Amino acid sequence: MKKKLFNIICIATAWLALASCSSDFLKEYSQDLGRVQTVDDLNELLIGDCLMPKSLFANEHSSFQTYNPNYLCVHFMSDELQENVNTEEDVDGFIGYRDKMFPYFTWQQNLYIDKNGKSSYESNEAELWDLAYRLINNCNMVLDAADRLATHSEEEEAEVRKVKGELCYLRASYYLMLVNLYGKPYTPSTAATEPSVPIKLSPNVENRDFSRASVADVYAQITSDLNEAETLLVSASAPVSIYHPSVEAVYILRSRVALYMQDWQTAKTYAQKAIDKDGYLMNLQNVPSTSYPLNRQNAEVVFSNGASMLGNILFVKPAYEGSYYEVSPTWYLSDNLYAMFDDDDYRKTTYITTDDDLTNSFPTYHKIDCSMASYGKYKEVSDVFSIRTAEAYINMAEAEAQLGNDGEACRWIGKLRQNRIAGGGTVGLAGAELIDFIREEREREFFLEGQRWFDLRRYMVDPTYPFAKEIVHTMSTFKSQNGSEYRSNLSKYRLEKNDAAYTLDIPKQVKNFQPTIGSNQRPARPAFESEDFSAGDSGDDDYDW
Repeated sequence: MKKKLFNIICIATAWLALASCSSDFLKEYSQDLGRVQTVDDLNELLIGDCLMPKSLFANEHSSFQTYNPNYLCVHFMSDELQENVNTEEDVDGFIGYRDKMFPYFTWQQNLYIDKNGKSSYESNEAELWDLAYRLINNCNMVLDAADRLATHSEEEEAEVRKVKGELCYLRASYYLMLVNLYGKPYTPSTAATEPSVPIKLSPNVENRDFSRASVADVYAQITSDLNEAETLLVSASAPVSIYHPSVEAVYILRSRVALYMQDWQTAKTYAQKAIDKDGYLMNLQNVPSTSYPLNRQNAEVVFSNGASMLGNILFVKPAYEGSYYEVSPTWYLSDNLYAMFDDDDYRKTTYITTDDDLTNSFPTYHKIDCSMASYGKYKEVSDVFSIRTAEAYINMAEAEAQLGNDGEACRWIGKLRQNRIAGGGTVGLAGAELIDFIREEREREFFLEGQRWFDLRRYMVDPTYPFAKEIVHTMSTFKSQNGSEYRSNLSKYRLEKNDAAYTLDIPKQVKNFQPTIGSNQRPARPAFESEDFSAGDSGDDDYDW
C-alpha cells in the first residue's frame, strides 16, 4: 500500500499537479487511502512520505553522487562560510557543488544561471519550491486519511491524535521555510500586503490557478498548525525517537516563529513552556572534545527532520572498500565566525575542529560536518530542521531584552553560558549592547544549523534594534593546462545591507507554468572585483583583499 500511495503522491508536487496528473488521479488516490486501516499505516506514511528525504553521498560507477541536498543552500547564502582560496586543487571537481552553489553563494539574480551565464540549473532552482510543496501535499493526504480512519479504542484514538499533531508540526515547518525563502521578512505593518507563497491545505488536486498568499496569511497558517499540534501532542506519550516531533519541539518552534513576527510576549511564553517541559542543557566542560551538538546522543536534540550532507560538501572525504582518499575543503567556517569564539568558550573545541593534515592554512569546520564524511552514509541529524533545547534559552533572553527586561534577559542567557563558558560567562549588559550580545550568542550556538540566513533577514526589519551587514564572498574558476590544474580567476561578490536578494525569486518553472504568479525582484549581481592569473601561477596565496 505504502509504495503505491507514495508513487501516486510523487506524480507531481502540490503546485505542479495539474500539469502532470491524469484524470484517474482522484480515483486512484481514493482507493489507496481507503487501504489505510490502522494507526501503524498512518505512522508508516508519516515517516516514509512526510519527513525530509535523507541526504546521501555515494560512490557509484566510479563517480561521486549526491542525493537529496534538501535546503543545503541556506548555509551558503549567509556569512558562515568562506571559500578555500589556499589550495590550487579544484577539490570540488569530485562532486560539482561549486557550480551548483554559485548562484546562492554569490546571491545571483537568476538562480538557474551558472557562473558562465548558462541556463543550467532550472531543475535545481525549482527543487526548493517543489520539495516543500510535495511534503505539504503528503501531510495533507495523511491528515485526511487520519480524519477518516475508524478507531476502536481510546488508545487508538490517542495514537491518531498524536500522528495528526506531528503532521501539523511538519506542515508548519515547511511553510515556514517557504515564506522565509520567497516572502519578505515579516513586518507587522506590511505583512498583510506583501505576497509570499500559495497556501494549499486540501489533499485533492484542484483545477484552479493558485495565488500567492500574503506573508501575514502564511504566518497565520503556520501558527494555526502549531497551535493545533500543541493541542494534539500536549498529552501524548513521549516520542519513540527524535524523528517524531514532541510537544517541546512545538513550543520551541512556536517561540521562534513569534520572534520572526516580532511578537516578543508570545516568544517568551512558549520558550518558558519548553524550558518547563525539559530544560536540559549539556555542560560542554564535561564532554570529550570529539563530541559535537548535532547527534542522536545529545539529549539537547529534541527533534530532527532529515539528515545532512553538508560535511561532504564542505570537506570532501570520499572513501570506499579497500581504498581511502581525502582532499582539502572547498569551503570552511568564515574567519569572522571563528573569531567570535573566545578561548574560554568550550564550543571552540567541542563544536569546531581545525584538524586538517593536507593544508597549512588550518581551516575550521563544524564537527558534525567532517565526521562520517564518507560515501554511502548519511548524518543522523539534520543541519536545517533540528530543534535543540538551547534555543529556548536564547529565545527567552531575546524576548525579555526586547520587552525591556534586561535583568531577566541576562539571567537566561547566563543559564546557557554556564554550560558553555569556563567560569560561567556571566552577562551584565543592557539595551542595544545586550541585544547585540544575544544575537552574537545565537550565531555562536547555532552556526551551520540553518538559522543564520533567516536571522539576518529578521534583524533588518527589527523596529527597535535594526541590524544589517555587508557580506562578501569569493568564487574561483579553475583550468587545466599541461596536466596541471590552476586557479584561473578569483572574483568577489557583495551582498549589500538591506539587499533585495534576501528574498528569492519565484522559480522560473513555476512562473512558466502560471505567469500570473508574479516575481520577486532581485538585483543583478556581477562581480565587483576580479583577479585573473597567468597559466600555472596563482599569485599571492593569501588573497587578503
